[in-house]
Amino acid sequence: MTYAYLPYVLTEVYCLIIGLTILFSLNSNLGSEHEVKQLRYMIYSYISMLVSDIFWALMEDGLVVLPVYLNAFINAVTLISISAGCYFWFRFIEDRTHFSLSSRRNLDTLIALPMIIIAVMDLISIFTQWLFYIDADGHFQNSDLFFLQSIVNYSYLVIPTILNLIKASKSKLSHEKAEYLTYSLYMTPPIITSIFEDTLTYVPLLALNILMMVIIMFMKIQNLRISNDALTGLNNRRRLNSFLSEKLSKTSESNPLLIFIIDINDFKSINDQYGHIEGDHALQLFSSALKTVASECFAFAARYGGDEFCLVMNQSGRKCDEIKDKINQTLADLQDKDKKYIVTVSIGCALCTQVDEMPESVLRRADKMLYESKKQWHDRNH
Repeated sequence: MTYAYLPYVLTEVYCLIIGLTILFSLNSNLGSEHEVKQLRYMIYSYISMLVSDIFWALMEDGLVVLPVYLNAFINAVTLISISAGCYFWFRFIEDRTHFSLSSRRNLDTLIALPMIIIAVMDLISIFTQWLFYIDADGHFQNSDLFFLQSIVNYSYLVIPTILNLIKASKSKLSHEKAEYLTYSLYMTPPIITSIFEDTLTYVPLLALNILMMVIIMFMKIQNLRISNDALTGLNNRRRLNSFLSEKLSKTSESNPLLIFIIDINDFKSINDQYGHIEGDHALQLFSSALKTVASECFAFAARYGGDEFCLVMNQSGRKCDEIKDKINQTLADLQDKDKKYIVTVSIGCALCTQVDEMPESVLRRADKMLYESKKQWHDRNH
């Protein structure tokens, strides 16, 4: 007995391993929190497609025999995964290129609605055969309404492609033009697949082409977003501004945001008396404390500049003084009591409850409170 789909399965297994490797490599430094989330969801959809498609290929070879409804369910999962991947690609590009829909939060549900409807139809088709059916030999077949699936998928791909081509034609900056053209390439997988799928039946063209684009996107984002501060390992100022813009667009009375600006007290004297290497050690010491607090509070930590740092978190019932005490205590616990100096900090805090407040505005309010805290420290110690 020949197993025609065995190479197909092995190829998709390798795609699955590479996809999982990229997924585990994703972190918030690759872009804004929302961008990374959409890319992660897209890879989840891809992995789901691979797993279900592997089962389909094994069934085609007769290596796995399942009841007709379970067979239909696995095919439905493949179709839903492809549609979900197209949707999350749309949302990812929406975030990356900031085209107008990204600011219209009331349209979020409307944009997702076609994907939700087609997913429900896929599941219902297990019993109704609206979009597909399993024939007497156990093979997948398209139904008359299957074109609806294609319309939904291609809509999520064509719209960002057109928008990126327009942006590329209008951009005068070579790096922007290259980025927009790269994003428009995601139409490549379905085009190549539709051309060659009838002649290369035993090659998983869609899986290979999607993997190619995922790798390109991953590498592109890594090159575009150098977001870490080299000395401290924290997010840098550029990444902070991007993160704040995203968070502030969702801030409200019911979803308040706390922003802290922290300054190392008398940092100049550490540099002057003990040298800049020791000053760097002081910055790294406090960065370690801030990372610990950020991890415990599910917060975002960044180096604001020089010896100033920033911490951003959802309020979730927390109070400014509570977090200040936590920062100070964590810093104290990390310090070597035999050192010639002790690192202390002054902290300013601002509570934001207004939607779409500008980052500059809320940082200015936190900085004003930092000035008051700094003045109090100076009055106590001089």
